[in-house]
Amino acid sequence: MPRYLKMAEDAGRDPASLSVTLGGAPADLDVLRRNRDIGVSGMTVRLPPAKEDEILPILDRWAKLIPQVKS
Repeated sequence: MPRYLKMAEDAGRDPASLSVTLGGAPADLDVLRRNRDIGVSGMTVRLPPAKEDEILPILDRWAKLIPQVKS
């Protein structure tokens, strides 16, 4: 991330005006917090192509993780 911010500055951009979104974020609280702390402003989740009985528990886990990352 520091390299990305330096590249933005070198290009005359305000790094604070840029957002970074990470695709396929892992369901690992420590990793999610670390990404947040280095400046990642958004993260997306990968879901398997499956029926609701497999997807809903995954979404339930994420529903518990997200507030912890925001705190």
